Amino acid sequence: MKRSLLAIALFAFTANYAQTTTVTTTTTTDNGETKTASMTSVYDKAVTVSAIGSFPELNQVGLSIEFLGNNQTKTMKDKKFSYYSSKIVNITYGMMKYEVPGDDLDGNGFVVEIGQRTYFMGKNSGPYLGNYLSYGNIKFDEDFGGENFDGTYSYFSLFSPELGYKIKLGNLAIDPFAGIMWKLEIKGKGFVDNRNVDEWTPRVGLKIGYQF
Repeated sequence: MKRSLLAIALFAFTANYAQTTTVTTTTTTDNGETKTASMTSVYDKAVTVSAIGSFPELNQVGLSIEFLGNNQTKTMKDKKFSYYSSKIVNITYGMMKYEVPGDDLDGNGFVVEIGQRTYFMGKNSGPYLGNYLSYGNIKFDEDFGGENFDGTYSYFSLFSPELGYKIKLGNLAIDPFAGIMWKLEIKGKGFVDNRNVDEWTPRVGLKIGYQF
């Protein structure tokens, strides 16, 4: 039977950009062996504001904000593992085409995305993996062939993984990315019946911003 002793060493200090918390866990087994592990979290107060653009099926242009950074380092014996995570909010102008017999109609609206990303080099740059919760609302109002096409396409997404690589040049951030979104489509309004839209939407894009 294992006996676990949890000893928490908690300290915090305020600096210009970070607050640090350390949690130490000590475990004692039946044979008397003691194992100690620690988790150190450095909370980053930096905020990165970027212009964002993505395509091809659902084009987006707008603003992205990255904040609430957290650099975590886990140490056990002589082994150490670090990663950096942050929160992301994207607010964009959305544009897409909807196919009707004989033509593609242009629609526009907005897309809001809230998510988290994890960097694998223990800092706020380099390769990362992220995911978003998304909502999009695109309206159509166009005359074609003597007929008015008025409608709305909207969706939610709980699964929108993204892979990217952030390059930092001082406070300048250059952030190319690629991903795919699985959309839970809301019943269309007007002429929009959702039949001509794929639930899986790939995208590639670029963010260029500045870290404050």
